[in-house]
Amino acid sequence: MDSIEQEKEHRDRHQRLRRGLAWAAAGVVVLLLLALIPPLINVGRYQRRVLSSMSESLGRPVHLDRVVLHLLPMPSFTLENLVVSDAPEFGSEPIIRANSVEALLRVSSLWKRRVEFSRIRFVEPSVNLERNAQGRWNLEEVLVHASRVESAPTGQPKAGPVTRFPYIEATGGRINLKLGQEKMPFALTEADFALWLPTSQEWRVRIEGKPARTDTNIGDPGVVRLEGSLRRAAHMGEVPLDLRASWHDAPLGEASRLVTGEDWGWRGTFHVDAAIKGLLSGAELRINVTADELRRADFVPVQSLDVAANCSARADVTAAALGDVSCTVPTSGPDPVHFTAVSAGMQRPFARGARVAVQGLPVDWVAGWVRLFSPRVPSNPLIPGALDVELENSEEGSWSGTVEAALPLPAAHDAHAVAAASRDVPLNQKFTATVRAGGVQLAPTPVRLGSGGELTVSGQASRAGYSFTAVGEASAAQLAAIARAVPQVADSNGVMQLKGAAGNAVRPVAVTCSRAWSGGQMCGSPAPLRRLNGASGAKRRRR
Repeated sequence: MDSIEQEKEHRDRHQRLRRGLAWAAAGVVVLLLLALIPPLINVGRYQRRVLSSMSESLGRPVHLDRVVLHLLPMPSFTLENLVVSDAPEFGSEPIIRANSVEALLRVSSLWKRRVEFSRIRFVEPSVNLERNAQGRWNLEEVLVHASRVESAPTGQPKAGPVTRFPYIEATGGRINLKLGQEKMPFALTEADFALWLPTSQEWRVRIEGKPARTDTNIGDPGVVRLEGSLRRAAHMGEVPLDLRASWHDAPLGEASRLVTGEDWGWRGTFHVDAAIKGLLSGAELRINVTADELRRADFVPVQSLDVAANCSARADVTAAALGDVSCTVPTSGPDPVHFTAVSAGMQRPFARGARVAVQGLPVDWVAGWVRLFSPRVPSNPLIPGALDVELENSEEGSWSGTVEAALPLPAAHDAHAVAAASRDVPLNQKFTATVRAGGVQLAPTPVRLGSGGELTVSGQASRAGYSFTAVGEASAAQLAAIARAVPQVADSNGVMQLKGAAGNAVRPVAVTCSRAWSGGQMCGSPAPLRRLNGASGAKRRRR
């Protein structure tokens, strides 16, 4: 009995082995056929179908050198030297060029006798984004044409009467920008791109890359990301969009070189987050900008600044213009700095109506910016006072307006001042500066110092430097107090002190000081002051 069961088991094992060998042989034959058949297949007709399908989808002529069919590991095509031509009005450069494109075939679509791809991958493509002199973008007709071509969602599992939109991606790409006849130096490099159709009426897009400038070397430009959706529309300006973009981890020196072509001398880390929603011809734009550990490159302050700005605008993407620009910069005081502009754009960043306004701006917050340039501004105690600023930008690009400063200075010429001083409540001394093209002019302002001291202060500042004049009467103690309060423009080491005079004795004062931003301060004392100082000739000291 045992021998019969053993013999049966042996026969079953032998049959299973033969079936396994048969399946293995069949698999080898299939693999050989899959490897050997593609060169024997005439892919010319597939090439024509691929070209026709892509041209119909893009609305642009498509050219390629060669199509290679692969059956392993999945049926696919490799398109070599793909070129998508641009419209004649945008010149002879192609809108897209790629040396290699990999197209994964949907096998189920072959049963309906059409070529349908599940995924198309561009390897290191080059894309030219152009806006002509008439204000039209070369992508406008592509987007409008694509919106008119009915497509099924990318993730639809089964083939239907409408072709499914493929998942389109690109790796290591480059996006160039051209305005009119001028090819801009800006580009997005090492760009990864993805586009798909989650529903029949909506495209989803995702882009990530590094910004670059072709006319200079940028070491670390940070990373730019964009993600969101666009929907179908009959006209370019009517396309609804909902996009979010960011530019993170950009060193400020590299960011300024990227935007303007030169290093502005600032250091820190730059971050931008933006969101735009609405129609392409009129969308709501919101931007948040932060700069961490802000400082000057040529000076390491005791404490750097963290700065933020929140902006909003109405954006016309088709016209590359902004309207109703409004920005808010938080300060250490109760009110932020407000910036507004009627319009802005690529060609003229602030074409007209730009305005800066703030009430009660803390002087200590402004001093924090000054501390980034000089160690002479003390960090403690806090510097009291406030500024009111009203500035406007003209059509020519120059700024004008007024800056009013209210600084607490002691005064003792009337009973109210004496009473206030006795309660340790400082009185505000007001200064008014006029901003015009080329500089700032401080109006002559009487400053009552108390105990009979009074100085008339005037001055001016420009991009080159500043100068100020103080004329009147003051004691050595009062001048020393001014030097301690405003160390950036006064000299506590003697230039504005009355040597040989008693600390509280009031004496005539007349001094003019000037300073180039890149150099030290020079102060000149007229003859009356030189006699009080016991000097025999003109005396200048450099800070």
